[in-house]
Amino acid sequence: MTLPSDRYTHVRPLPFVLSLVLSAVAAQPAFAQSPASTGTPPTSQLSPAANDAAQMVDAFVAALVAGQLEAARQFMAPNALVVANGRILGDRDGYIDGAARGDAAALRTVERDVLRRDVSVGPDYGCVVSEKRMRVPGDARGPGEVVIETMLIARTAAGWKITHIHWSGRHAG
Repeated sequence: MTLPSDRYTHVRPLPFVLSLVLSAVAAQPAFAQSPASTGTPPTSQLSPAANDAAQMVDAFVAALVAGQLEAARQFMAPNALVVANGRILGDRDGYIDGAARGDAAALRTVERDVLRRDVSVGPDYGCVVSEKRMRVPGDARGPGEVVIETMLIARTAAGWKITHIHWSGRHAG
């Protein structure tokens, strides 16, 4: 008998991987999309603190996609928790030393579009929520996956650090 947690291990890694890849391309101003069509404000319209938070999240994902796992680790607080589709993938070191390697490889195999991004920051804490569409390259008509990525962040002496990551996805269409 397969336990539910085992089922997700085999069935739902694509939304997680797709979400990470999508974040990597979001580092360009306005995420290469018009704010009117996506609901995503250009980075120039964000407050300086919100812009810093969004750029840090994008840099984390870019490092992950590039396979620079030690660089990705530095963007996370030591006690950060990573969750995908109802499954805890581990704390920072557990994730980076485990699932991140496979996620990084898989993220390089998909096309992605940022549909929306919301950034909220306070003096010490913030949240970056992104909605992304991911699909197999060349399959512009295929439904792909829509992934919601939530990153909770905290301001430290070294700048913003990711304290929690949650990815969840659904079939687009």
